[in-house]
Amino acid sequence: MKSKILAKDLRGNDPAELVRTLRKLEEDLLQYRLKKNTNQLENTMLVRHTRRDIARVNTVLAERQRSVAAPAAPAKEK
Repeated sequence: MKSKILAKDLRGNDPAELVRTLRKLEEDLLQYRLKKNTNQLENTMLVRHTRRDIARVNTVLAERQRSVAAPAAPAKEK
């Protein structure tokens, strides 16, 4: 079984690599769902783990987008 992807490991990757990882995980999830529906998937937990890995990649991508957008906003003074 494949080990889960950790967010701290993903933070070291560039955005293009994260997008590639996301596409690969989405393809894997599609295959797992097809196999599950045809009763060919032995380990049904793969679907859950893959969904959560996709969420981790999306979280890191969102963090990157927020960090890029945040410095552009002017700081408010009191």
